[in-house]
Amino acid sequence: MNNNFEGKVAIITGAGSGIGEAAAKMLYQRGANIVLVGRTNKVNKVKKDIKDKRDGILTVQCDLTDENAVESMIEKSVNKFTSIDILINSAGTTAPGNIDNISLDDWEFVHRNNGTSTFLCCKHVMPHMKKKKYGKILNISSIAGRFRGMTSGLHYAYSKSGLLGFTRQLGAEVAPWQINVNCLCPSQTMTPMLIDLITPQIEKKLKEIIPLKRIASPNEQARIICFLVSDEASYIAGAIIDSNGAQF
Repeated sequence: MNNNFEGKVAIITGAGSGIGEAAAKMLYQRGANIVLVGRTNKVNKVKKDIKDKRDGILTVQCDLTDENAVESMIEKSVNKFTSIDILINSAGTTAPGNIDNISLDDWEFVHRNNGTSTFLCCKHVMPHMKKKKYGKILNISSIAGRFRGMTSGLHYAYSKSGLLGFTRQLGAEVAPWQINVNCLCPSQTMTPMLIDLITPQIEKKLKEIIPLKRIASPNEQARIICFLVSDEASYIAGAIIDSNGAQF
């Protein structure tokens, strides 16, 4: 695998923790300039952890459900690095809940943060990728969207399932511009978001159920991300990739 991302510019949303943080660090280590996007100042801590020696990191705090904020984030990225080659839509939220106890506000909050945010980032990065006739977009869905969730709610499964159809449709739509749009469906991964959802008892049960008998690490998912946004994956488009420890 060609791990050289030198000269590439990657925007990673949800880069303040979890899979997004792991992917951002890995891409930087492999030569990419990166834009760390997050709702809080955790992205600044990630930048500090990386110890940027080549002025190859931009951090942007914004609400990705706000179209003006997304447009501003893209503009700042282009002003800093002149172009955008890669977009990884890792930002999102989760919550427990079922049909009886999810309110409309709960439903719309999850939809906006998992679905609308991805749509807006793709929409406003697209002109820059079309101009270059090059781009790699990876949407992060979930096993909950592919099959069903064991730790998350109905609204989460709905929003993550929607990303599958979105990826296939957008992938076909922009393929003539040599833009690869794909989707990764990770299963339970030991991120702060999962840790907030599960108890030691649930963790033990998950490890018993998962055929590989363990929960994935963020770095395991990040390695797949790096492949899917690399030129090694140049003919993969509109694909849904499972990384779930054999949970079929």
